[in-house]
Amino acid sequence: MAIQEKLATGQGKFTPRYPELGTGPVSYDDAVSEEFFLAEREAVFKRSWLKVGRIDQLPRVGSYFTRELVGLGSIVIVKQADGTVKALHNVCAHRGNKVVWQEHPAEETKGSCKAFTCKYHGWRYGLDGKVDHVTNEDQFFDLDKGALGMPELHCDTWAGFIFVNFDPHAQPLRSFLGEKFTAVESYPFEKMTEHYGYKTKVKGNWKLSIDTILEWYHPPYVHGRFIDRDVSKAEKLVPPPDSYYYDLFTSHMLNSVPGPPQLPPRKPGELGPAQRNQRWIYKLLRAGLFGPDDVQDIGPLPDVLNPGNIKSWGNDAYWLFPNFSVQIWARNFYITYQYWPETVGEHSYELDIYFPPPRNAAERLAQEMTAQTTIEFAMQDSNTVEATHSALATGANREFHLSDQELMIRNFHKVVRDTVTTHQNLSSK
Repeated sequence: MAIQEKLATGQGKFTPRYPELGTGPVSYDDAVSEEFFLAEREAVFKRSWLKVGRIDQLPRVGSYFTRELVGLGSIVIVKQADGTVKALHNVCAHRGNKVVWQEHPAEETKGSCKAFTCKYHGWRYGLDGKVDHVTNEDQFFDLDKGALGMPELHCDTWAGFIFVNFDPHAQPLRSFLGEKFTAVESYPFEKMTEHYGYKTKVKGNWKLSIDTILEWYHPPYVHGRFIDRDVSKAEKLVPPPDSYYYDLFTSHMLNSVPGPPQLPPRKPGELGPAQRNQRWIYKLLRAGLFGPDDVQDIGPLPDVLNPGNIKSWGNDAYWLFPNFSVQIWARNFYITYQYWPETVGEHSYELDIYFPPPRNAAERLAQEMTAQTTIEFAMQDSNTVEATHSALATGANREFHLSDQELMIRNFHKVVRDTVTTHQNLSSK
């Protein structure tokens, strides 16, 4: 019987299907070790493709935005005259000043221009990063202006998402993504232009935040009061462990999640059985964590969605190593999650929610309700991460036990550790 058939019929566990993962206790030293954190930055973040934005942020030639990536550098993403996108290190070839910034050098910025001008001595750079003006050029010695510029780094796009890679020898983006990621490219991401964003700092290791989204073991406890006003009932309302689907491929992963049954059409203000336990605000705005009740038609969808044939499918969460996830929801919207490590015990957390443009006030309110509910869940998860990190840092417990529902956590930490070990072995030769 195929894996998805076994899952859909509630048979079997997934972890034993990946014997290389084992089933024993795991160590979380990789989340609290300063030495491992520095090795991880070199092996993982400086050598992986990293999502830095969407093509929607660059509407015209000369549009740009900056990203301040702690431990990696400041970069400028800019649209070229031929419609392509370049990524440039945000550093001047003269004295090393940051070229693109506004009032505060450490803050990210965006805009549109014909050229970039360094605020220190007025050197100017074209959109391609090459120097096209040197102030008092005749005062320099044997200056080869044509060889100077803001250094370029690898940049490519997939499904409208912009990626960069700091490794000069990086493999092509599509090779890195693999077949299962590229297969979902036909999803109509470009139709989802209504955007809600949330960004915060979390006092915990970045991997611990990812762990919270890799399993649905915790919702009855962390999010219990959102699931039902009677917390004792929340556990029963969360789908059973064998109703989820998992797939591990190369360094990336996918999990599919069941959701509430598709609601039948009903008149505004009319309540059906599925709404009896909801809070009044969900009833009024006809929306909640799983999206608006009234689903917009966004056209044909890829055949690859819901690969586990889950009844009452809720979403597919595609996880791109190391720090990016795209969640495609059955109610025709999507969410992205991204985690940027800053220290071993702190990271930046970005959550972005995209809907089709609302056609009326009711649809807009439903989208806002979904966004606010999602953000509230994210804040609850972040609190848990901070509690986890502070406890792990004591070293009182050194081994931890993962269930079959936490298969993806086991795999994620193994892939990170293996990537660090491989890089260290190659560097020592």
